[in-house]
Amino acid sequence: MAIRLKTTGAQKKIQGERLSQRQELIQARQLSAVPHELLKLKASDFIDLKVISALVQDALVPVSNFHYDQAGKAFTILANRFCWEESPEILNHQKVYGRILCGLYFKNVDKVQQIAFDRKKTDQDYNLLAIEADKEDEIRLIFSGDSRIKLTVSRLCCHLTDLEDMRYTITKPDHERKSA
Repeated sequence: MAIRLKTTGAQKKIQGERLSQRQELIQARQLSAVPHELLKLKASDFIDLKVISALVQDALVPVSNFHYDQAGKAFTILANRFCWEESPEILNHQKVYGRILCGLYFKNVDKVQQIAFDRKKTDQDYNLLAIEADKEDEIRLIFSGDSRIKLTVSRLCCHLTDLEDMRYTITKPDHERKSA
């Protein structure tokens, strides 16, 4: 003789939450690192820098991932860049995109000016919108929220290096402007 226990509404809810958590874990495993051709680029002129700028557009950067080595005259950024060069894929009936951890390394940096950054909010991500240079001795990194970094350089030299395999994300940066 089998004894059957009645399942209460609260127990059903907990079972449903556990099932949902399991499904999220399975999806997270599927969204983990994906083999991807790692980029390693160098910019030594304005045209090269425009290519790197396009590749790092919408990179997410915590303020703690900026580093200026004054003695070595180098400025580095560790960023999570959106892979604009990759087409979206369908995974679990959902459109997914790619992000990849990358390093930006600027050489010959004499001075760094950070404008409108809150260094106390180390967990806040800044969205890198563009890297610009129209003078031989100045590079500007433009971020959302009117934040920017100005690098004074003796010569333009920037390296972009992907550091690990791409990871899937379900969010895509949105640049549509809303009219007033």
